Amino acid sequence: MTKSTPRTALLAAAVLLAAALTGCGGAPGADNGTEVATLTTPDVKVSASDAATDGGRPQLRLDSTDEEENALWQAYNVCLFEHGVKKNEGRSAGAVGDGGGLSLDQSGEPKAAYVACENKLPLQPPELDRDKNPNYVSQWNDYVQCLRKRGANIHSLPDGSGWTYDDDVNTAGPGLDEDEMAKAEKSCTMEIFGGKK
Repeated sequence: MTKSTPRTALLAAAVLLAAALTGCGGAPGADNGTEVATLTTPDVKVSASDAATDGGRPQLRLDSTDEEENALWQAYNVCLFEHGVKKNEGRSAGAVGDGGGLSLDQSGEPKAAYVACENKLPLQPPELDRDKNPNYVSQWNDYVQCLRKRGANIHSLPDGSGWTYDDDVNTAGPGLDEDEMAKAEKSCTMEIFGGKK
């Protein structure tokens, strides 16, 4: 298993699929205090600071709360659903790529839905964008070392594109359970990419 970014462990598949299909994405309404309705979750407020400068796409921050991040992903997935992407009835709410409750078919069809919703696909924090952060690769390696110090049995891929489990993971185990890993990822992301070393 590989990991592509520190903040998007559960959403990486959705980001990669959407990026591969459209090369761009979109954001929920950027009106101050506008509530973002979802099909399966309560309404969540999205602040003006979540509005983006890149084609209207919302900009995630390193310190975005889970609620803020989920609201943006939910808005993107609701848009896709409203433009014809089918629900994935075979997956339960909370599945990878579901944006917090709405599990969608991952076929990438219809392509027109991804084009229509391109302005709702959240942008990752600039610190986690290797094209915008000149120190990304060295910080990524420090990030992986931070996770290792917290008990994760992983190592960085040679090009800094992600991480993978150590070769002996079958005997040693992953080192951290899912909840511990999520906490370690948040902590290490802020420590390494947030400049709080």
